[in-house]
Amino acid sequence: MRERRSGGCLCGKVRYTVTLEEPTYSICHCAMCRKWTAGPYMSVHGKGDDVSFDVDEGLTWYRSSKWAERGFCKECGSSIFYRLANQPEMLIVASVDSLDDASDITLHRHIYVDEMPDRYVFADDRPRVTEAELMVEFGIEPGGDAT
Repeated sequence: MRERRSGGCLCGKVRYTVTLEEPTYSICHCAMCRKWTAGPYMSVHGKGDDVSFDVDEGLTWYRSSKWAERGFCKECGSSIFYRLANQPEMLIVASVDSLDDASDITLHRHIYVDEMPDRYVFADDRPRVTEAELMVEFGIEPGGDAT
């Protein structure tokens, strides 16, 4: 069920609307996401052409790897977006809590579980996906760029 959701950063210098395919989110446990957000990264997914900006004066992008970029507000530092650099049409609205209302969004799966530290555990039964499994899903060769 496709629906439009609005969201933004802490200071309001990034405001967006996105169409979500499903009201679900994923939790990423990779080291880079944990460093970027100071914890597991909970994200909803949308397509790049389904995102519109009401305000984007604070939006900036950081190329965090050969194949990915992270969008954040340069004013308040809010982590908001993630996208594959070679597939900008695939956008992940990174922070589920950057949405104005995330009350009905449910957990879909965990990714990068092979990088999850021992210091925390989630007590759910949702699917767990390794880095290698996710790279296959994204069409990325190990150590390579998106195809």
